[in-house]
Amino acid sequence: MLVFVNHDDLRGQELMEELIRQGYYVTDEWSDLRFCQMIYLGMKGVDCKNHLFLHHETIVVEDSIWKQLQPHTKIFTIVHNRYLEELGKQYHFEYEAFLDDEYFINQNSLLTAEGMLAYLISHRRFPLYQSQVHVLGYGHCGKAIVKALVALQACVHVGVRNNQLFDDIKKAHAKPYCLQDMDLSSCEILINTVPSQIVTPKHLDQAHSHMMILDIASYPYGVDHHYALSKGFNSIILPSIPSKYAYGYAGKMMADQIEREINHE
Repeated sequence: MLVFVNHDDLRGQELMEELIRQGYYVTDEWSDLRFCQMIYLGMKGVDCKNHLFLHHETIVVEDSIWKQLQPHTKIFTIVHNRYLEELGKQYHFEYEAFLDDEYFINQNSLLTAEGMLAYLISHRRFPLYQSQVHVLGYGHCGKAIVKALVALQACVHVGVRNNQLFDDIKKAHAKPYCLQDMDLSSCEILINTVPSQIVTPKHLDQAHSHMMILDIASYPYGVDHHYALSKGFNSIILPSIPSKYAYGYAGKMMADQIEREINHE
């Protein structure tokens, strides 16, 4: 079996090496695509204009490429891509996103939390111990981040839309509140996991200028970063943390997922 890997970040490079260690034939040559039974197209794959970020360059994927694929070819990305899903129906290939799998989501969340902690610890003058930290959102990543911060004895406040999550948050030894009641006046570290802008200039005007902002959500993010930077906040967007921290394990996770798909056939 021949597997194509688009190593568009460090995870992709590790995926190539891990698949080779597991005994698979692996290529990163675009001209080999038509011979491959498994294809990893990178973080997001092609966009709706057929652009693909491929090994540090952007190419246009012609329709002829999809037509040349072998029957029952399976294509993977990390993030779900609806355009690829539609192309799969049109050209009869199978499509799957790693982040559609619950086990992969949980493992990826742990790597995200660990990488975010690594960034925090290495970029702050003060310890996380007893720091006032606000985490916005309590999904997979939010839960992993809260658990890690509580273990380091930070004072963790969790903002959510759904107050039915309050009991779970309290059991995690954090303090819940509704996002509509957000008050950042005593916040030292703000961590956003919500991919919609919920932190407005009004909220930022409440906060001290020394507050550190980390946004790990996807676009359009959760914070008005232009306003935050204009006010002097240390406001950082940290996308795709597992591609920068613990990327060796992230690559192995993807290789294991591909191997599971192969063994199911």
